[in-house]
Amino acid sequence: MKLRIAITCLSACLLPAPALRAQDSPRVACYDLTVRIDVPERRVTVGGSFDVNFLGSDSIALVLWRHARIDTMRCDGHEAAYRFDTLAPAPTRFIPDGRALTLYRPAGSPDRCRIGTRYTLDMHEVQGPAKSFNDRWIEIGYYTGWYPVCNGTSADRSHLRIGITDGYTVSGSGIISRTDDGMWEMDQPWEGFDNVILASPVLKTRRMSDNGTTIEFIYTNFPDADAESALNCSYDALKFFRRLYKIAGEENTYIKFSLSASGTSGGYSRKNFITLNSGSFNEYILRNTAHEISHFWWNKAPVESWHDWLNESFAEFSALQYLRHARGEEAYAERVEMYREKTRRIRPIWGIDRADREAHTALYEKGSVLLADLLVRVGEEPFFDFLAAVIRARIADTPAFLDLAETRLGLENRNWIEQRLKQ
Repeated sequence: MKLRIAITCLSACLLPAPALRAQDSPRVACYDLTVRIDVPERRVTVGGSFDVNFLGSDSIALVLWRHARIDTMRCDGHEAAYRFDTLAPAPTRFIPDGRALTLYRPAGSPDRCRIGTRYTLDMHEVQGPAKSFNDRWIEIGYYTGWYPVCNGTSADRSHLRIGITDGYTVSGSGIISRTDDGMWEMDQPWEGFDNVILASPVLKTRRMSDNGTTIEFIYTNFPDADAESALNCSYDALKFFRRLYKIAGEENTYIKFSLSASGTSGGYSRKNFITLNSGSFNEYILRNTAHEISHFWWNKAPVESWHDWLNESFAEFSALQYLRHARGEEAYAERVEMYREKTRRIRPIWGIDRADREAHTALYEKGSVLLADLLVRVGEEPFFDFLAAVIRARIADTPAFLDLAETRLGLENRNWIEQRLKQ
């Protein structure tokens, strides 16, 4: 099956994705929902079903937008017991306006149940990074919790039918098509945890195809010439990382690249979707497009612990390598030295609390300097052979990474990495 990727652009900090739990936890297996978006009324009505695999448990913990009114929750045609706690704090820091929805498995029902539901969301108070609901730009997904989010697990697939106020064009994190009855359909026939819906009355699209790679660029108030530059940048970065990390067998790639008009900060990467924000093509777009594209390979570690450095340090280091490729050695060296000075006196990466105020700087910038220094220490060919081995091994924790470093680079370099992580 062809890999399908989407990219949307926001503004300053890059947001982490939730850590995935073990697949023996209760999980939503798939979503099949009809979504009706009334933009003037700031209202979203959702109906349809989602399949839950309770895996022997008597309940499943979900997250839903706090201003939700649930009309129906049925399990295989029968009323299902649930508790929607709108008073307690958000159950996950990634969805600050989400509230805990506990769904109970009816006695005697099988492990896998189809849950029929209908609920209405009041979207007047949508604010914060990676979300928007106004007349010019709709962006709702995991970070709003508009659908019953099973935090930390992926669904096998999802299918959405989307109706919206006349005059709006719809896009999102899946494959978009238009139906005969004027609805929009969004399919995600791959495993994923997010369902991002984008819409605007002034959505534009540009597309390029070359050697099996297709990139679709979606934007609103972005200059057309800059859209062409961003389109070329994403294609060039994709080719660059395939060479750098010796990635083969992914020639058939579809990328949807959409520049957000939310005006908020934050960028994020999904299996088939990326998002950022800028008003023009600049170094921010160049570097962070590269950062997010590299997450197609650097996305195996849990993000709620300090092991997230295995995602973010490596993605930012990758972005620095692309900056080196696109802008030259001087621009690369200046950025590395800027990060080095900025992180010289902050706390170590090893064991840092992901919620610590210095965590972002440590995990993104301090870690990327460590990798830049390791590159000089061991040499380019051994270093990038090692990183290709890390990708193949799908390493998700630091001890396993250090073990592989010892095997590939020797005990002395393993000890050097560990020492730097603790400085």
